[in-house]
Amino acid sequence: MTPSVEEAKNRFATYISHSWRPRDVDLNLQVWKELADECELLVDVPEEPGAHPPYYINRIEELLRRSDLFLGILTHRTPKTGEFTEADANLRCSPYSLFEIRLAERADIPRLILYERSTGFKPPRNLRAGEAYVPFDRGAKDRLPEQHQWATVIQKKIGQWISWALDHLKPTSYEQATDAATLLPVALSDSIYQAVENSLRSGGFETVRYDPKKQRSSEAFRLLREAGLVVAEFGAQDAIHAQLYAAAHALGIPAIRMLHSENEKPELPWILRGDPGGYQNDIVHWSKPEDVPELIAPRIKAMFRLGKALPEALGDDYLQSKRYSQFFVFISHTLKPPSRALVEHIYFLLKEQHIIPFEYHQVNTAGMDWKEALNESLQKTTHFVALLSPDYEVSQTCTYELEAILARGNSVSVLPFMVNGRSVPNPKLAQMHNTLLSNPDPLADAREVVKQVTAALDGDLSRSEKT
Repeated sequence: MTPSVEEAKNRFATYISHSWRPRDVDLNLQVWKELADECELLVDVPEEPGAHPPYYINRIEELLRRSDLFLGILTHRTPKTGEFTEADANLRCSPYSLFEIRLAERADIPRLILYERSTGFKPPRNLRAGEAYVPFDRGAKDRLPEQHQWATVIQKKIGQWISWALDHLKPTSYEQATDAATLLPVALSDSIYQAVENSLRSGGFETVRYDPKKQRSSEAFRLLREAGLVVAEFGAQDAIHAQLYAAAHALGIPAIRMLHSENEKPELPWILRGDPGGYQNDIVHWSKPEDVPELIAPRIKAMFRLGKALPEALGDDYLQSKRYSQFFVFISHTLKPPSRALVEHIYFLLKEQHIIPFEYHQVNTAGMDWKEALNESLQKTTHFVALLSPDYEVSQTCTYELEAILARGNSVSVLPFMVNGRSVPNPKLAQMHNTLLSNPDPLADAREVVKQVTAALDGDLSRSEKT
C-alpha cells in the first residue's frame, strides 16, 4: 500500500508552549499554520476533554527530549498573588509558560519564541543560530497581532526560522529510555531505596544505582546519559550525588525531585530556585518511606503517556479544542425515535465544534450508576439545553434535571427550545426566550440550537475576558 503524502513526509516534532485561554486560541492557530507544513505538534493531551494534564515537570522534560524544535507563544496575563518574586515583579505572563521556555533554553532546543511586549519578557542578549525571539503587539480586537506587523515582521521571522531548520536539521527518531537512575544519598535507609526502586520497576523502568566506591566518574556519567529518568533526593544530599544531579539537570534528563523533611516548608537547594512556575511546584515532599510509592507512582506513569505527534489537521483540532474547554453543555429531553434524530444531530454538531456535551444515551454504559453520572454532569453543567416536547414535564428525570439546574441560579445559562409541536413554555422558563423549532429537517433545527449555544458561549467568553 502506497503511503499518503501526509504519511510519507517526515516532519519536525515540535513542542508548543502556549496559553490555554480561549482569547489566545486564534493566535495559537495563526502561528501553527505557518509551521504545519514542516512540523508535527507534540502536546500533552489530557485524558479527559477540557482537563489540564498533570503538572509533572518530568513529563514536560520527556516531551522536550523528544522534540526537534520548540515553539513558545507567551501572551500577556495578569499574574496571581505570589506567582512572581520581587526580582520578576515586572512580568505579566503565565509563569508556567515562562518556565517551559526556560527548560527549552536549558536543553538548548532550537526555538522560536513569540512574546507579547506587554509581558515584560526579555530575550537573551546574544542570540545564536536556531534561536528566534519575536515581539508582537495585539491588534484592534485584542486577539491577533496587527495585520501589517504580522505580514511584514512576524511572518517573515517565522519563515526565516523554519528555513534555517530545514537547512541545518533533520527530523530525528525517538526511542524512550527505560533505565532509571536513583541519586539517593548513602545516608538514607535501605527502606527508602527499596520504596523508590520497587515503584520504578512497577512503572516499567530498570533501576541503576551509582556507587562512587566502585564506579569511575566517566562510567557514572555514561550511565547517566543513558537514563530515561532520574529520581533525586535533596534533603540530605552528599557531594557526589549533588554533582551527578547537576549534570543530569544540565542535560535536561527528566527527573522526579524529592525532598525529605519534617518541616512544612523546607528550603530548596539553589539549583532548583529562582524560576517562576518552576520546580517548587512539583517537589515530592515525604517524611516516611511508606509514603513514597503513592507520591511518585503517578509521575512515573506520566512518562509513558507519549502519543503520536499531530499533523496539521489534528494539530488544528487540538488547538481549537481549547476555545470552549471550560464549558459543559447538558441536553435535557424526552425525545425518542424518530424525533431523537434532532438530539443526535445536536450532540455531534457540538462535538464538531469541540464543545463538550452530555446526553444520557450517548454516555450510558451497562453497569454504570446512571444517577451518579447524572448528578456529576449536572454539577459540571455551564449551559443547559432544554428540548421542551409536549411530554417533557411528565418525565421525572427531566423535571429533576431542570429543578437541579434552576437551583444553581445564575451560574448556569438555560436555553429552552419548544419541539414536536409544543407552543407553550414551561412556566419556570416563561421569562426566557423560548425558540420554536418546527423545521421538517431535524438537521436544520439542530444547527439552530448549536448556533444559539455557541453564541451564548462566545458571549460568556467575551464577558470573562473583560473581568
